[in-house]
Amino acid sequence: MFDIKKMIEEITEKKEIKNISFTGVGGSLACYYAANYYLQREAKHLTTSFVSSNEFVHDTPACVTENSIVVIASRGGNTKETVEAGRVAKKLGATVVGLTHEEGINGISTVSDYTIVFEDGEGIPFEVGKSAYIMKIAYELLYKLEKNDKYEAMVQAMAKMNDIIPKAQKDIIPEAIQFSINYKDDHVIYTLGSGTAWSAAQQQTICIFMEMQWINAAVIHSGEFFHGPFEITDPDTAFLLLKSSGKTKALDERAIQFLSQYNHHLTVIDPEKYGLNELNEVSGYFDYDFHTAMLSVFNKLLADMRNHPLSKRKYMWKYNY
Repeated sequence: MFDIKKMIEEITEKKEIKNISFTGVGGSLACYYAANYYLQREAKHLTTSFVSSNEFVHDTPACVTENSIVVIASRGGNTKETVEAGRVAKKLGATVVGLTHEEGINGISTVSDYTIVFEDGEGIPFEVGKSAYIMKIAYELLYKLEKNDKYEAMVQAMAKMNDIIPKAQKDIIPEAIQFSINYKDDHVIYTLGSGTAWSAAQQQTICIFMEMQWINAAVIHSGEFFHGPFEITDPDTAFLLLKSSGKTKALDERAIQFLSQYNHHLTVIDPEKYGLNELNEVSGYFDYDFHTAMLSVFNKLLADMRNHPLSKRKYMWKYNY
């Protein structure tokens, strides 16, 4: 397991850190949202930015300087936009921390001062996954710089997630089966969420429904639902709502109440039914991770039910783009 605390100690001994910026694309960008959200709610002085890689390259945030940590990630290690973002960050004097699933020399390791090789797959502890390492970077850095009072709760929550996730993935199978049956013929699905669960909803929309299942889809923030999007509601409109366990839960419950009156095609994944409330005051910071893990069960069953493998592509990796 990579020692995040030691890395933070080394970085902060060498320079004064005033900013941490996260840049990536697709699922790697989504992985940063919870950590960025945590820092925006908890940090009093440390600044953050959260930017898609190619935007970072062409319109780099002014907060990125020699006093920054820039976190980049690419599962295969060679996502060209993200590697280039790392080069831009290095030119500005930032310390670059890269995450990849592939060991050895690749684009990420070449442009990074520190390279973290994360794990994934069945049976792997939660805390050695990509998003877990990213959250560890966030809370270890904030504690080092500001002695944030949520630190111990975050450390304990990280450890508890190792048990909560695999148990919940087994317990949620009946819901996932029902979802695959009820949604297999839908041509449009709207995904809702708030807090850090919003990022899981966004990732589900662009990476799964659109990329891997070729289903037209849109993500809607639960807080924005009543400011335009709810007008598309009819009894058969397909909705998937990823409920928050944190402070924004009230936003989701308002949407659920409305949809329960005017819609009959709603699935709600509620993390509190599966133990996330054990994380107490910091549970909301782990909603993204919980929902992403549960949706991995949902998506495999949906793909099987639709006879559309998650690996199937029309354009990705086949053409220059």
